[in-house]
Amino acid sequence: MSKSKRDTIMSGNEAIARGALEEGVGFCASYPGTPSTEITTSHFKVAEEYDIHVEWSANEKVAMEAAAAASWVGIPALCSMKSLGLNVASDFLLNLNLSGSGKGGLVIVVCDDPRGHSSSNEQDSRFYAKAAKIPLFEPSTYQEAKDVTKAAFKLSQKYEVPVLVRSTTRLSHSRGLVQTDKVSTKTKKAHALPERLYNVPSPHLRHRDLLEKMEKVTKEFEESPFNVSTNVNDMSLLVISSGISSLYTQEAIQTLQSDKIGHLNVVTTYPLPKKAISDLLQRVDRILFVEENDPFLEDAIRSLSADFEDTPHFYGKRTGHIPTYGEMNTDVVLTTLAKLTGQEESMKKEDRSSDLLIDRPLTFCAGCTHRNFYWAIRTVKKRLGGKLVVAGDIGCYSLGVFYDEAMDTMQAMGSGIGVGSGLGQLQRFGFESKVVSVAGDSTFFHACLPGLINARHKNADLTLVILDNATTAMTGFQVHPGSSNQEDSLRRVQIESLVKAVEPDFFSTGDATDIKTLTNLLHSTVQEEGLKVLLLDSVCRLEEVKRKPGFVGATPVKIDEGLCKGEKCMICARDFGCPALSWDAETHYPVVLDHVCVQCGACIAVCPHNAIVEGE
Repeated sequence: MSKSKRDTIMSGNEAIARGALEEGVGFCASYPGTPSTEITTSHFKVAEEYDIHVEWSANEKVAMEAAAAASWVGIPALCSMKSLGLNVASDFLLNLNLSGSGKGGLVIVVCDDPRGHSSSNEQDSRFYAKAAKIPLFEPSTYQEAKDVTKAAFKLSQKYEVPVLVRSTTRLSHSRGLVQTDKVSTKTKKAHALPERLYNVPSPHLRHRDLLEKMEKVTKEFEESPFNVSTNVNDMSLLVISSGISSLYTQEAIQTLQSDKIGHLNVVTTYPLPKKAISDLLQRVDRILFVEENDPFLEDAIRSLSADFEDTPHFYGKRTGHIPTYGEMNTDVVLTTLAKLTGQEESMKKEDRSSDLLIDRPLTFCAGCTHRNFYWAIRTVKKRLGGKLVVAGDIGCYSLGVFYDEAMDTMQAMGSGIGVGSGLGQLQRFGFESKVVSVAGDSTFFHACLPGLINARHKNADLTLVILDNATTAMTGFQVHPGSSNQEDSLRRVQIESLVKAVEPDFFSTGDATDIKTLTNLLHSTVQEEGLKVLLLDSVCRLEEVKRKPGFVGATPVKIDEGLCKGEKCMICARDFGCPALSWDAETHYPVVLDHVCVQCGACIAVCPHNAIVEGE
């Protein structure tokens, strides 16, 4: 190994970030979203050292637009996001593909989340590559994650098209050995903006040009060293896989110890290397497809066999041999291979490991003021006889769907105010419920302004509640336009100023740490007519501790068992749901877990018997 190379343990996200550094990235724009966040976080750590512009943009569309601008003037640019973020940016992407991304090179990384560990869906973002007709890479290892990113930049620079790199949760967040090279020392210098960065009046001709580029990319992908086949000379079954599923496949084949199972790892997923794949298909009569999310590879490769004299037998998601939902794993592949190779009986064993798992429902952190808000909402809903609908969207506060289903709708970023705008105009059809839309501060900047403007324009009767904890708490405390702590070069944008510019019928601020006052404020506000906006001063306790190590609040609490009703009540431990309030099965009374409690004192207001009191 040369002195310029060394082996390092990296996550898939870190490897992608490293690949961009080695290829001379100069501009990185993103909006935080699990499982993609660490790519941009890695670049923030070295931004000054390597002279890179790195930013958390207001949303993914803005991030991609900013990154494209950099690429247009010759600066290599990276734009990373999660699956749902690509939905937000897709409008721009499906124009950028035609106008071209310039000579700088633009790599778009999308991290899908099979099973929806940190997402509201489990979409397959590979179809965006097909819709936009842009090249797509799917790395399967940490080394490939780095190397593919470098190759994506080169390809983008050569053909002046954006290139999509797709990862999934397990590759992004697991770790492995990566051989690194030197970081590029090429000078980054912007040149003049190219001409005709638009597609009118003849987008069909731009479409023609893009198709011609993709034909050239297809020829390159035919020779790509990333697409590796193994054990294909004397096989009776061929497994075709992509992404992290290729590692699961390799492990399953090794476990079966079969020399009759061939494997093709497809990394250049779109456009497919058709000739290379067709040659393999005609050497075997059984094909199994293993991939995460949708049958993207499966459908594309099935279509290749339409012109064959003898069509192989295909197995995969379309035949029910591979699940069409959820995450892929080695056991799924192993079970399917055992069934197809007649080794099913030898693989059977009793697995009772799931019996050992303890149910751990999702919940707010100890002291989280979002819990206070939903407790107040539940109280207001009871006062209104149940006639209250809460429309929300994505953020820490989306856990309200698990908090006695206090949140009724939860779709996409900014959907709460959009849905509320619709519900708030249905009174003439007999809709009687009051409407509350809820959003966090980062979400407000990301996607709520159009919905709020629409609600104002249409005179919708609703209450928008903005839970402002001054950070992007769900993904790691990233800065957004309204964050209280900004770098010197950035200017804070006040939520209150933007809201007042829309001229709601009623506006007020509130304190989310004071449950009783908050409850009364919500109750009185939702009964007003017209568009109301409440800006609640909220607190992220994790951010609080991060900025003030060792910080605890000023209100330690204890349980007065003389006043506590024990099992006859259980409101604090069962209903309020703070992790710092537990239940003692021996004494049959609640207990305060001092090592978890942040001493916020919120639970004092919750007990109807005044049994939770300030301690010492």
